[in-house]
Amino acid sequence: MWLYLLCGATLLMAYVLHTLLTTSGSSYGGNSLEAFINQEGDLATEEMIDSSADRYLVNYTDPGRQVLVMFGTEYGCSEEVAKRLFDGVACLPLDGSGARLQPRLVNAQQHSAVDWSQERVLLLVISTSGDGVPPTDARDFCDWLLGTRDMEMSHLHYSVLALGDSNYPHFCRTGRSLDKRLTDLRATQLVPRSDVDQEDWSVIDSWIDAVLDVLPAVAIETKLDYLSLDAVSSEQAYNRTRPFMATMTVKRSLTVQETSDDKETIHCEFELAGSGLTFTAGDALGMYPQNNPAEVRAVLTALQAAGTELVAAPSWVYHPQPTGKIPLEEALMKYYDLKHVNPELVKLLTKHTSNRKERLEGQRLLKDGLSKNNIVLWSYLQSSEVTDVLKNFQRAHPPLHLLLSKLKGLQPRYYSIASSPVLDPAKASVTAAVVRYSLHGIPRTGVTTTYLQDRLQVNQACPVFISHNPDFRLPSNTDLSIIMIGPGTGIAPFMAFIQERVATGASGDNILYFGCRHKNKDFLYKRELESWTKNGSLSLRVAFSRDQDKKIYVQDLLRTDAKNIWRHLQNGAHVYVCGDARHMAHDVHQALTDICQVQGDMDAGQARTFLLEMEQVNRYQKDVWVT
Repeated sequence: MWLYLLCGATLLMAYVLHTLLTTSGSSYGGNSLEAFINQEGDLATEEMIDSSADRYLVNYTDPGRQVLVMFGTEYGCSEEVAKRLFDGVACLPLDGSGARLQPRLVNAQQHSAVDWSQERVLLLVISTSGDGVPPTDARDFCDWLLGTRDMEMSHLHYSVLALGDSNYPHFCRTGRSLDKRLTDLRATQLVPRSDVDQEDWSVIDSWIDAVLDVLPAVAIETKLDYLSLDAVSSEQAYNRTRPFMATMTVKRSLTVQETSDDKETIHCEFELAGSGLTFTAGDALGMYPQNNPAEVRAVLTALQAAGTELVAAPSWVYHPQPTGKIPLEEALMKYYDLKHVNPELVKLLTKHTSNRKERLEGQRLLKDGLSKNNIVLWSYLQSSEVTDVLKNFQRAHPPLHLLLSKLKGLQPRYYSIASSPVLDPAKASVTAAVVRYSLHGIPRTGVTTTYLQDRLQVNQACPVFISHNPDFRLPSNTDLSIIMIGPGTGIAPFMAFIQERVATGASGDNILYFGCRHKNKDFLYKRELESWTKNGSLSLRVAFSRDQDKKIYVQDLLRTDAKNIWRHLQNGAHVYVCGDARHMAHDVHQALTDICQVQGDMDAGQARTFLLEMEQVNRYQKDVWVT
């Protein structure tokens, strides 16, 4: 019954957040721009923005019309969107018989609890991770749905919201594949799939609006719900939403810093004993950081707040959740992203500023709406952090609960594990390049890397979990050679690979192409790598890009070693690439393509096909990211 009591408040918020934003991708002028800016939820009280995660675990005791809201997420954005959709569905009007729609929020990880023969509506929000793979938690669901043969879903209405990053070559691949598969299974599409590039909320809101518009007309029989969300959510294992407090036992520098331009990279080890967490070489350690206290104080100063003000903990807070309200300073330190600005924050501040100059600037930024098509707005957002925007609108004083609702959540960061569980299953090592920079003349810091370097001390604990990466695995046949290509911190998983191959006595060659700037400054794990090389366990090739006049990179060494690379490929070697997706991975792929053409006597098309076939049989694997 709580849902019905809350529904009036949530309905108002749902329409404020969604229905009023149907014009967010439009261009405005004069009064229409003013109206757009003023479409803000000031009528909502703080109680209406119920941040309790428990309200999404409702078990319905009265008959209703059930809707399945399912999400698959790696960082949490898809879950945030799914919760917003849940709120909208919960508050749609009753049908003619007086039956209410009953949304159920389910992580794709728990898909086996769903009886698909009883479902009539599926609203699927799912991201694509890395180089075109499903989120870890959604892997089994995707394998099941894409692989099932003896099933048809003509009784099911559905729509898919696909989240991704267009910087990667396989943009929104997971959502696109599932959308096509549902159509192939004869399910009926409610509204067309929408593809979202890097949390473009204008696209998200438009899709939600479209779903909410058509959903009331779908024929869904009224019945008691079979699904027990208590059972679905009862898992006690440590994971992304229930991290383990792991003690950092080792922290050491891997680099020498003589100037401010020199790299600063550290090696950290975390104790997992007693957690029940298991990992495989190639997996990542997920970690929840805390913001830099100096940057939190800067936000508090801009808000003219003391930090002791009590606020509700946001719904994405990991387990265990705080009881009651928490101080604003704690909320900003642990749970809010102070680096990436939600465009809705600009809109809110523009409405609430009492300064004409600030309001005119906000109107200039918002003239073409909130979508990424608004180049002026997004250029501003990409060169600003939360504190910068608050300073630019210092005469704006919206209610604190509304302002917090326009901040993004602080998401976990993922680090490839640089140690093998074969050597020690209770120890997970990570390699982190510490980020320090200046923006608008003010020193800034990377969130997690400086948390590890500056604030988390040895013998202190932080929340962690394992993110499995089944697409980055050593060959089961230890006679096969492996070619590892990983400049900078891309070396991390290869430390685990080499440790494991040496410990298990793998007979295949271990070949590593590593790149850094200077031999005497940022040659990561130099001692270990040279030791393995000396005893014959490793063939090491290092590109020191700045130790000579002409810069040399790993792709240059690959071309130099073309004949040897081709020989290993012909003998079944597996190739692994780890690191920067935007430049390095592309350049390495081009080098491999060139090697195939020259050494294999192929044309460009044949070379591309050869490498694609290697990918399809897991002989060419990538663990890459965009910075």
